[in-house]
Amino acid sequence: MQRAEVTLDEVMGFREIKAIEQRKMLEYKTDGIVVALGMNIPGPVKSGPSIKEAFQQGKDKLDKIILQQKGTVLQKSEFERKAGYAVIYLVFGIDKWVLKKETVYLEESHPLGRIFDIDVIGEDAVAITREMVYAKRRSCLLCEQDAKVCGRSRNHSVKELQDKVLEIIELWKAGKML
Repeated sequence: MQRAEVTLDEVMGFREIKAIEQRKMLEYKTDGIVVALGMNIPGPVKSGPSIKEAFQQGKDKLDKIILQQKGTVLQKSEFERKAGYAVIYLVFGIDKWVLKKETVYLEESHPLGRIFDIDVIGEDAVAITREMVYAKRRSCLLCEQDAKVCGRSRNHSVKELQDKVLEIIELWKAGKML
């Protein structure tokens, strides 16, 4: 991974930029659905060639899901910052529940799925959670505990988590299954 470390302010600023864009899209087309792809990258290094390559793979797969579901992309915004990568779509013509199930399947079945972060936000501006489509909560990258619980308790060091993300990306690039 490239060693371009970011500050908490940069990460929070990036999150705010993405949230503003999502709100703008939902205001533009009130019956549209917003789909956002980001990356779950722990620690202060959120960008670099390997992470960007993994992000591009996620974007390609998300484009394919939208196409297969016969969705129409009304708007698309892509962000590339030191604080990470994101693409946000405003789509029409797709059932939000089906779309969420498809994105959960991508997160669970693709070798990079553990580091994809895909949100589906309905026309009511409410995010569709994994639990709402009867999917399990995400587990920690390193153990089987709930990822949020594990993260809050700081069971693993940032270095351990970063090493795992790098391993996931490198195994994918090498064409090996995890």
